Amino acid sequence: MGNRFESLKKYLDTNIARFGVQGVDLSVWQDHQEIFRHSTGYGDIEKKTPLAPDAIYNLYSATKVITGVAAMQFVERGDIRLLDPLEWYIPEFKNMKIKYGTFAIAPAKNPIRVADLLTMTSGITYDPDTPEIRALIQETGGTFDTLTFAKTIAKMPLLFEPGTGWNYGYNMDVMGAVIEVASGKKFGAYLKEHIFDPLGMTDTMFPRSLSPAQRARRAPQYLYNVETGKAERVGDDPYGCEFPASMHEGGGGQLVSTVRDYSAFVDALACGGTGKTGARILTERSIWLMSQNRLNEAQLLELHRLSASAGFGYGLGVAPAFDPAATCTLVPKGAFYWPGVGGVHNLVDPGNKLSFFMAHNTIFGPVPAIFHGILNVIYAAVG
Repeated sequence: MGNRFESLKKYLDTNIARFGVQGVDLSVWQDHQEIFRHSTGYGDIEKKTPLAPDAIYNLYSATKVITGVAAMQFVERGDIRLLDPLEWYIPEFKNMKIKYGTFAIAPAKNPIRVADLLTMTSGITYDPDTPEIRALIQETGGTFDTLTFAKTIAKMPLLFEPGTGWNYGYNMDVMGAVIEVASGKKFGAYLKEHIFDPLGMTDTMFPRSLSPAQRARRAPQYLYNVETGKAERVGDDPYGCEFPASMHEGGGGQLVSTVRDYSAFVDALACGGTGKTGARILTERSIWLMSQNRLNEAQLLELHRLSASAGFGYGLGVAPAFDPAATCTLVPKGAFYWPGVGGVHNLVDPGNKLSFFMAHNTIFGPVPAIFHGILNVIYAAVG
Protein backbone atom coordinates (compact mmCIF):
# COMPACT_ATOMS: atom_id res chain seq x y z
CA MET A 1 0.00 0.00 0.00
CA GLY A 2 2.86 2.39 0.77
CA ASN A 3 2.98 5.54 2.86
CA ARG A 4 1.36 7.66 0.15
CA PHE A 5 -2.00 6.08 0.97
CA GLU A 6 -1.79 6.38 4.73
CA SER A 7 -3.77 9.61 4.46
CA LEU A 8 -6.54 7.79 2.57
CA LYS A 9 -6.69 5.02 5.16
CA LYS A 10 -6.81 7.61 7.92
CA TYR A 11 -9.52 9.57 6.11
CA LEU A 12 -11.72 6.50 5.82
CA ASP A 13 -11.18 5.35 9.39
CA THR A 14 -11.88 8.83 10.76
CA ASN A 15 -14.72 10.07 8.58
CA ILE A 16 -16.86 6.98 8.11
CA ALA A 17 -18.18 7.25 11.66
CA ARG A 18 -18.24 11.07 11.61
CA PHE A 19 -20.58 11.11 8.60
CA GLY A 20 -22.81 8.38 10.00
CA VAL A 21 -21.72 5.74 7.49
CA GLN A 22 -21.73 2.21 8.89
CA GLY A 23 -18.87 0.83 6.84
CA VAL A 24 -17.18 0.90 3.42
CA ASP A 25 -14.78 -1.22 1.39
CA LEU A 26 -12.69 0.87 -1.02
CA SER A 27 -10.50 -0.46 -3.83
CA VAL A 28 -8.34 1.84 -6.01
CA TRP A 29 -6.80 0.60 -9.26
CA GLN A 30 -4.31 2.13 -11.66
CA ASP A 31 -3.26 0.53 -14.94
CA HIS A 32 -4.61 -2.93 -14.06
CA GLN A 33 -3.07 -2.99 -10.59
CA GLU A 34 -4.87 -2.62 -7.26
CA ILE A 35 -2.87 0.11 -5.52
CA PHE A 36 -5.08 0.47 -2.43
CA ARG A 37 -7.71 -1.60 -0.61
CA HIS A 38 -9.11 -0.82 2.78
CA SER A 39 -12.27 -1.78 4.62
CA THR A 40 -13.54 -0.03 7.71
CA GLY A 41 -16.67 -0.13 9.84
CA TYR A 42 -19.29 -2.86 9.96
CA GLY A 43 -20.91 -5.09 7.35
CA ASP A 44 -23.33 -6.59 9.85
CA ILE A 45 -24.21 -3.88 12.35
CA GLU A 46 -26.06 -6.11 14.79
CA LYS A 47 -23.24 -8.65 15.02
CA LYS A 48 -20.53 -5.99 14.81
CA THR A 49 -18.73 -7.91 12.08
CA PRO A 50 -16.59 -6.23 9.39
CA LEU A 51 -17.43 -6.12 5.72
CA ALA A 52 -16.45 -9.43 4.13
CA PRO A 53 -13.92 -8.95 1.30
CA ASP A 54 -15.98 -11.17 -1.02
CA ALA A 55 -19.41 -9.82 0.02
CA ILE A 56 -21.97 -9.44 -2.76
CA TYR A 57 -23.64 -6.01 -2.90
CA ASN A 58 -26.71 -4.60 -4.61
CA LEU A 59 -25.34 -2.22 -7.27
CA TYR A 60 -28.56 -0.25 -7.69
CA SER A 61 -27.95 2.53 -10.23
CA ALA A 62 -24.27 1.64 -10.65
CA THR A 63 -25.88 -0.99 -12.90
CA LYS A 64 -26.52 1.82 -15.39
CA VAL A 65 -22.82 2.16 -16.23
CA ILE A 66 -22.74 -1.51 -17.26
CA THR A 67 -25.91 -1.08 -19.35
CA GLY A 68 -24.38 1.96 -21.03
CA VAL A 69 -21.27 0.00 -21.95
CA ALA A 70 -23.39 -2.82 -23.37
CA ALA A 71 -25.32 -0.31 -25.48
CA MET A 72 -22.09 1.18 -26.84
CA GLN A 73 -20.92 -2.29 -27.87
CA PHE A 74 -23.91 -2.42 -30.23
CA VAL A 75 -23.11 1.08 -31.47
CA GLU A 76 -19.57 -0.04 -32.30
CA ARG A 77 -20.90 -3.01 -34.28
CA GLY A 78 -23.37 -0.82 -36.14
CA ASP A 79 -26.32 -2.84 -34.86
CA ILE A 80 -27.71 0.18 -32.95
CA ARG A 81 -27.26 3.86 -33.75
CA LEU A 82 -27.67 6.51 -31.09
CA LEU A 83 -30.03 8.57 -33.24
CA ASP A 84 -32.27 5.61 -34.08
CA PRO A 85 -35.90 6.04 -33.02
CA LEU A 86 -36.71 3.73 -30.10
CA GLU A 87 -39.81 2.53 -31.97
CA TRP A 88 -37.55 0.75 -34.48
CA TYR A 89 -36.71 -1.75 -31.74
CA ILE A 90 -39.87 -1.62 -29.63
CA PRO A 91 -42.82 -0.50 -31.84
CA GLU A 92 -44.97 0.23 -28.78
CA PHE A 93 -42.99 3.45 -28.33
CA LYS A 94 -44.45 4.93 -31.51
CA ASN A 95 -46.91 7.81 -31.09
CA MET A 96 -46.07 8.57 -27.47
CA LYS A 97 -48.15 10.98 -25.38
CA ILE A 98 -46.98 13.77 -23.05
CA LYS A 99 -48.61 14.71 -19.76
CA TYR A 100 -49.01 18.43 -19.16
CA GLY A 101 -50.01 19.37 -15.63
CA THR A 102 -52.52 17.17 -13.84
CA PHE A 103 -54.93 16.19 -16.60
CA ALA A 104 -53.82 17.36 -20.06
CA ILE A 105 -52.43 14.72 -22.43
CA ALA A 106 -51.14 15.55 -25.92
CA PRO A 107 -49.24 13.70 -28.68
CA ALA A 108 -45.45 14.00 -28.61
CA LYS A 109 -43.89 15.75 -31.60
CA ASN A 110 -40.47 14.11 -31.27
CA PRO A 111 -39.73 10.38 -31.26
CA ILE A 112 -37.66 8.96 -28.40
CA ARG A 113 -34.18 8.14 -29.70
CA VAL A 114 -31.74 5.61 -28.30
CA ALA A 115 -29.54 8.52 -27.20
CA ASP A 116 -32.45 9.91 -25.19
CA LEU A 117 -32.53 6.70 -23.15
CA LEU A 118 -28.81 6.85 -22.39
CA THR A 119 -28.90 10.55 -21.48
CA MET A 120 -32.17 10.41 -19.49
CA THR A 121 -33.75 12.97 -21.83
CA SER A 122 -36.61 10.77 -23.07
CA GLY A 123 -39.27 12.03 -20.65
CA ILE A 124 -39.79 8.56 -19.17
CA THR A 125 -40.76 8.57 -15.50
CA TYR A 126 -39.36 6.56 -12.56
CA ASP A 127 -42.75 6.17 -10.87
CA PRO A 128 -43.39 2.50 -9.93
CA ASP A 129 -46.94 3.16 -8.76
CA THR A 130 -48.80 3.94 -11.97
CA PRO A 131 -52.04 2.42 -13.29
CA GLU A 132 -50.09 0.73 -16.07
CA ILE A 133 -47.57 -0.94 -13.75
CA ARG A 134 -50.25 -1.95 -11.26
CA ALA A 135 -52.18 -3.58 -14.11
CA LEU A 136 -49.02 -5.38 -15.29
CA ILE A 137 -48.43 -6.86 -11.85
CA GLN A 138 -52.06 -7.92 -11.53
CA GLU A 139 -52.18 -9.51 -14.99
CA THR A 140 -48.88 -11.38 -14.70
CA GLY A 141 -48.75 -12.15 -11.01
CA GLY A 142 -45.49 -10.23 -10.95
CA THR A 143 -43.67 -12.63 -13.28
CA PHE A 144 -43.18 -10.34 -16.29
CA ASP A 145 -39.92 -10.17 -18.24
CA THR A 146 -37.70 -7.30 -19.36
CA LEU A 147 -39.33 -6.65 -22.74
CA THR A 148 -42.84 -6.84 -21.29
CA PHE A 149 -41.88 -4.26 -18.68
CA ALA A 150 -40.54 -1.94 -21.38
CA LYS A 151 -43.75 -2.27 -23.37
CA THR A 152 -45.67 -1.31 -20.23
CA ILE A 153 -43.51 1.81 -19.88
CA ALA A 154 -44.54 2.70 -23.44
CA LYS A 155 -48.15 2.93 -22.28
CA MET A 156 -47.29 5.66 -19.77
CA PRO A 157 -47.30 9.35 -20.75
CA LEU A 158 -43.97 11.15 -20.94
CA LEU A 159 -43.08 14.04 -18.65
CA PHE A 160 -41.86 16.27 -21.49
CA GLU A 161 -41.09 16.36 -25.20
CA PRO A 162 -38.27 13.82 -25.88
CA GLY A 163 -34.85 15.44 -26.02
CA THR A 164 -35.88 18.70 -24.34
CA GLY A 165 -35.71 17.99 -20.59
CA TRP A 166 -33.91 15.72 -18.14
CA ASN A 167 -35.49 13.24 -15.75
CA TYR A 168 -34.10 10.24 -13.93
CA GLY A 169 -36.38 7.48 -15.16
CA TYR A 170 -36.73 3.87 -16.34
CA ASN A 171 -34.56 4.68 -19.36
CA MET A 172 -31.90 2.06 -18.75
CA ASP A 173 -34.53 -0.60 -18.06
CA VAL A 174 -35.90 0.13 -21.53
CA MET A 175 -32.34 0.10 -22.91
CA GLY A 176 -31.95 -3.42 -21.55
CA ALA A 177 -35.03 -4.44 -23.53
CA VAL A 178 -33.58 -2.83 -26.68
CA ILE A 179 -30.43 -4.91 -26.18
CA GLU A 180 -32.58 -8.03 -25.91
CA VAL A 181 -34.27 -7.21 -29.22
CA ALA A 182 -30.98 -6.35 -30.96
CA SER A 183 -29.12 -9.41 -29.64
CA GLY A 184 -31.89 -12.00 -29.61
CA LYS A 185 -30.74 -12.94 -26.09
CA LYS A 186 -31.91 -12.27 -22.56
CA PHE A 187 -30.26 -9.14 -21.18
CA GLY A 188 -28.43 -10.98 -18.41
CA ALA A 189 -27.13 -13.59 -20.83
CA TYR A 190 -25.79 -10.88 -23.13
CA LEU A 191 -24.00 -9.11 -20.27
CA LYS A 192 -22.44 -12.38 -19.10
CA GLU A 193 -21.13 -13.26 -22.55
CA HIS A 194 -19.86 -9.85 -23.59
CA ILE A 195 -18.78 -8.13 -20.34
CA PHE A 196 -18.74 -10.36 -17.25
CA ASP A 197 -17.05 -13.49 -18.62
CA PRO A 198 -14.39 -11.59 -20.62
CA LEU A 199 -13.40 -9.62 -17.51
CA GLY A 200 -13.60 -12.56 -15.11
CA MET A 201 -16.56 -11.07 -13.20
CA THR A 202 -17.87 -14.34 -11.76
CA ASP A 203 -20.02 -12.78 -9.02
CA THR A 204 -21.85 -10.16 -11.11
CA MET A 205 -25.38 -11.06 -12.27
CA PHE A 206 -29.05 -10.51 -11.60
CA PRO A 207 -30.10 -11.82 -8.16
CA ARG A 208 -32.23 -14.66 -9.51
CA SER A 209 -29.06 -16.27 -10.94
CA LEU A 210 -27.13 -16.38 -7.66
CA SER A 211 -26.17 -19.83 -6.42
CA PRO A 212 -26.93 -20.82 -2.79
CA ALA A 213 -23.27 -20.25 -1.92
CA GLN A 214 -23.36 -16.78 -3.47
CA ARG A 215 -26.61 -15.92 -1.70
CA ALA A 216 -24.87 -16.68 1.59
CA ARG A 217 -22.32 -13.98 0.74
CA ARG A 218 -24.84 -11.19 0.15
CA ALA A 219 -24.10 -8.20 2.34
CA PRO A 220 -26.84 -7.44 4.88
CA GLN A 221 -29.07 -4.63 3.60
CA TYR A 222 -29.86 -1.54 5.67
CA LEU A 223 -31.99 1.59 5.27
CA TYR A 224 -30.76 4.87 6.73
CA ASN A 225 -33.26 6.58 9.04
CA VAL A 226 -32.75 10.33 8.73
CA GLU A 227 -34.67 11.06 11.95
CA THR A 228 -32.64 8.70 14.14
CA GLY A 229 -29.38 8.86 12.20
CA LYS A 230 -29.19 5.07 12.32
CA ALA A 231 -29.30 2.27 9.78
CA GLU A 232 -32.14 -0.24 10.09
CA ARG A 233 -32.05 -3.78 8.67
CA VAL A 234 -34.33 -4.44 5.67
CA GLY A 235 -34.73 -7.25 3.14
CA ASP A 236 -31.95 -8.22 0.76
CA ASP A 237 -33.85 -7.48 -2.46
CA PRO A 238 -32.67 -4.26 -4.07
CA TYR A 239 -34.64 -1.29 -2.86
CA GLY A 240 -36.22 0.52 -5.78
CA CYS A 241 -36.29 -2.70 -7.84
CA GLU A 242 -39.96 -3.00 -7.07
CA PHE A 243 -40.51 -6.38 -8.68
CA PRO A 244 -38.18 -8.90 -6.95
CA ALA A 245 -40.33 -11.90 -7.90
CA SER A 246 -40.38 -11.03 -11.60
CA MET A 247 -38.13 -12.20 -14.42
CA HIS A 248 -37.40 -8.55 -15.17
CA GLU A 249 -33.64 -8.04 -15.58
CA GLY A 250 -33.49 -4.31 -14.99
CA GLY A 251 -30.69 -2.39 -16.69
CA GLY A 252 -31.34 0.53 -14.38
CA GLY A 253 -30.56 -0.95 -10.99
CA GLN A 254 -30.84 -4.68 -10.34
CA LEU A 255 -27.38 -6.20 -10.77
CA VAL A 256 -25.34 -7.46 -7.83
CA SER A 257 -21.54 -7.61 -7.67
CA THR A 258 -18.44 -7.68 -5.48
CA VAL A 259 -15.62 -5.22 -4.93
CA ARG A 260 -13.30 -7.44 -6.98
CA ASP A 261 -15.70 -7.75 -9.90
CA TYR A 262 -16.81 -4.15 -10.23
CA SER A 263 -13.23 -2.95 -9.75
CA ALA A 264 -12.24 -5.10 -12.75
CA PHE A 265 -15.02 -3.43 -14.76
CA VAL A 266 -14.10 0.18 -13.99
CA ASP A 267 -10.40 -0.62 -14.42
CA ALA A 268 -11.15 -1.79 -17.96
CA LEU A 269 -12.91 1.49 -18.74
CA ALA A 270 -10.02 3.47 -17.24
CA CYS A 271 -7.55 1.55 -19.41
CA GLY A 272 -9.06 2.20 -22.81
CA GLY A 273 -11.70 -0.51 -22.66
CA THR A 274 -9.30 -3.42 -22.11
CA GLY A 275 -9.38 -5.37 -18.85
CA LYS A 276 -6.58 -6.94 -16.87
CA THR A 277 -7.56 -10.24 -18.53
CA GLY A 278 -6.57 -8.75 -21.89
CA ALA A 279 -10.17 -8.75 -23.11
CA ARG A 280 -11.43 -5.60 -24.80
CA ILE A 281 -15.04 -4.69 -23.98
CA LEU A 282 -15.09 -1.24 -25.62
CA THR A 283 -12.87 1.11 -27.63
CA GLU A 284 -11.29 4.28 -26.31
CA ARG A 285 -13.39 6.33 -28.71
CA SER A 286 -16.63 4.91 -27.30
CA ILE A 287 -15.50 5.63 -23.74
CA TRP A 288 -14.70 9.19 -24.79
CA LEU A 289 -18.18 9.59 -26.30
CA MET A 290 -19.84 8.22 -23.16
CA SER A 291 -17.96 10.71 -21.00
CA GLN A 292 -18.97 13.91 -22.80
CA ASN A 293 -21.59 16.11 -21.17
CA ARG A 294 -24.69 16.18 -23.37
CA LEU A 295 -26.95 18.40 -21.25
CA ASN A 296 -27.75 22.06 -21.72
CA GLU A 297 -27.95 24.56 -18.87
CA ALA A 298 -31.62 23.92 -18.05
CA GLN A 299 -31.11 20.14 -18.11
CA LEU A 300 -28.04 20.46 -15.88
CA LEU A 301 -30.16 22.22 -13.27
CA GLU A 302 -32.42 19.16 -13.11
CA LEU A 303 -29.42 16.86 -12.83
CA HIS A 304 -27.90 18.88 -10.01
CA ARG A 305 -31.19 18.87 -8.13
CA LEU A 306 -30.99 15.08 -8.11
CA SER A 307 -27.45 14.38 -6.99
CA ALA A 308 -24.51 15.41 -9.14
CA SER A 309 -22.74 18.57 -8.01
CA ALA A 310 -21.76 21.53 -10.14
CA GLY A 311 -19.11 20.80 -12.74
CA PHE A 312 -20.43 17.30 -13.40
CA GLY A 313 -22.75 16.73 -16.34
CA TYR A 314 -24.41 13.67 -17.84
CA GLY A 315 -23.26 11.72 -20.86
CA LEU A 316 -24.27 8.26 -22.03
CA GLY A 317 -25.11 6.60 -18.72
CA VAL A 318 -22.40 8.35 -16.68
CA ALA A 319 -21.71 11.72 -15.04
CA PRO A 320 -18.50 13.25 -16.44
CA ALA A 321 -16.47 16.07 -14.89
CA PHE A 322 -16.71 18.59 -17.75
CA ASP A 323 -15.79 21.65 -15.62
CA PRO A 324 -13.29 20.44 -12.98
CA ALA A 325 -12.92 23.86 -11.36
CA ALA A 326 -16.67 24.02 -10.71
CA THR A 327 -16.57 20.66 -8.89
CA CYS A 328 -14.28 22.18 -6.24
CA THR A 329 -12.36 18.89 -6.16
CA LEU A 330 -9.07 17.60 -7.55
CA VAL A 331 -10.86 15.42 -10.12
CA PRO A 332 -9.61 16.03 -13.71
CA LYS A 333 -11.69 16.70 -16.80
CA GLY A 334 -12.90 13.52 -18.47
CA ALA A 335 -13.23 11.45 -15.29
CA PHE A 336 -16.75 10.10 -14.76
CA TYR A 337 -18.93 8.13 -12.35
CA TRP A 338 -22.43 7.01 -11.44
CA PRO A 339 -23.29 5.59 -7.99
CA GLY A 340 -26.08 3.50 -6.47
CA VAL A 341 -28.63 4.48 -3.85
CA GLY A 342 -27.33 1.72 -1.56
CA GLY A 343 -24.03 3.56 -1.21
CA VAL A 344 -21.80 1.90 -3.82
CA HIS A 345 -19.70 4.48 -5.65
CA ASN A 346 -17.18 4.49 -8.46
CA LEU A 347 -14.89 6.67 -10.54
CA VAL A 348 -13.25 6.14 -13.93
CA ASP A 349 -10.35 8.40 -14.99
CA PRO A 350 -9.10 7.32 -18.45
CA GLY A 351 -6.51 10.11 -18.53
CA ASN A 352 -4.64 8.60 -15.59
CA LYS A 353 -5.77 4.96 -16.05
CA LEU A 354 -7.16 5.35 -12.55
CA SER A 355 -10.38 3.96 -11.09
CA PHE A 356 -12.00 3.13 -7.80
CA PHE A 357 -15.00 1.28 -6.46
CA MET A 358 -16.45 1.77 -3.01
CA ALA A 359 -18.89 -0.77 -1.59
CA HIS A 360 -21.47 0.13 1.03
CA ASN A 361 -24.76 -1.48 2.03
CA THR A 362 -27.00 1.23 3.47
CA ILE A 363 -29.78 2.68 1.30
CA PHE A 364 -29.92 6.50 1.40
CA GLY A 365 -26.88 6.55 3.67
CA PRO A 366 -24.73 9.70 3.73
CA VAL A 367 -22.00 8.24 1.53
CA PRO A 368 -22.14 11.20 -0.92
CA ALA A 369 -20.84 13.36 1.93
CA ILE A 370 -17.47 11.60 1.80
CA PHE A 371 -17.24 11.17 -2.00
CA HIS A 372 -15.55 14.51 -2.66
CA GLY A 373 -13.19 13.93 0.23
CA ILE A 374 -12.17 10.55 -1.13
CA LEU A 375 -11.59 12.11 -4.57
CA ASN A 376 -9.28 14.74 -3.11
CA VAL A 377 -7.26 12.37 -0.94
CA ILE A 378 -6.82 9.85 -3.80
CA TYR A 379 -5.60 12.47 -6.27
CA ALA A 380 -3.30 14.01 -3.67
CA ALA A 381 -1.81 10.53 -3.15
CA VAL A 382 -1.34 9.59 -6.81
CA GLY A 383 0.00 13.03 -7.74
